[in-house]
Amino acid sequence: MVERHVTLKDVAKRAGVSTAVVSAAISGNATTIRMSEATRLRVERAVAETGYRVNHAAKSLRMSRSGIIAAVVPKIANPVFEYAIRGIQAAAEEAGDVLMLTDALWIKHGSHLMQRMVGTRMVDGFLVRSPQLGSETIEELTSRTIPYVILQTPAEDDQRTSVWVDDHAGIALATEHLLRLGHRRIALIGGPDQASYGGPRVAGYLDTLRSAGLRPDPRLVHRSGFDPHVVAQSAMAVLTGPEPPTAMIIDNVIAAPGALAAIVDLGLRVPEDLSVVAYQDLPIAGVLRPAPTTIRMPVYEAGVRGYRALRQLIDGKRARSALVKSPRPKLIDRGSTAPPAS
Repeated sequence: MVERHVTLKDVAKRAGVSTAVVSAAISGNATTIRMSEATRLRVERAVAETGYRVNHAAKSLRMSRSGIIAAVVPKIANPVFEYAIRGIQAAAEEAGDVLMLTDALWIKHGSHLMQRMVGTRMVDGFLVRSPQLGSETIEELTSRTIPYVILQTPAEDDQRTSVWVDDHAGIALATEHLLRLGHRRIALIGGPDQASYGGPRVAGYLDTLRSAGLRPDPRLVHRSGFDPHVVAQSAMAVLTGPEPPTAMIIDNVIAAPGALAAIVDLGLRVPEDLSVVAYQDLPIAGVLRPAPTTIRMPVYEAGVRGYRALRQLIDGKRARSALVKSPRPKLIDRGSTAPPAS
């Protein structure tokens, strides 16, 4: 005897609700059907008792969707960006989607990976960290009208949807903290390899100094990336210059070990000789020596917001670019800052 396949109607009958309610409860879609928590739990019990299984393949065919989204990021192992990935994963799982991760740095030149993923409709949309995806560009997605969201600071004249934390506010908080302590020569080292005075992080630093009536010294800004070895060289160069700083902002915390090593090698004490703040926060900062004061940013929340914006685009809705400002940047004081030595 062939076992009868359990249908959506069977679950609805057992739960005492309509098939539309069952469908909404299973998909996690609370926007089309409103239901109480008790109703949702009743549907879940009915699903378990009947042994109902969602036919994802059939569902995808009906909706012309795969239920898969792709996040293409440089250096998946980046511990700071890991928080964004966690946010994306949590939001995608809540909505019933599956997250696929691809490291842009591992995409082989000429592999046309993005074109193949787009051409086969393997994924419904993309979350990308940069418009440059290995040897390919975001224009491939644009030309094929594939939904995507860029996880970076929105540009005023850019029509593409971008979501990220407020880097300007984060670096400004670090700079304000050091200014309140009385520092006037504050260095900024590390960070994206943009023009020395470009990007929201440098803007946050410069704007804060100028608001305090100070004239920024370009010799104190070294945009040298995130490699600790390279950042160590930048720190050494700044600290052995003719007019060394009394405080330093390291962009970001993954590059901090390099800068701290240079500080120790020079025989400088933190915070007696030099105050230090690292942008972004990780648990490992607490076990570094010296342990740097850090700026905690809502990176997890940016991941969640980025996914939700992508979901809106996939559903055919408009999604605006956004800076994630809640929770606000928070200074995590680990005792690495103090007033400058007299």
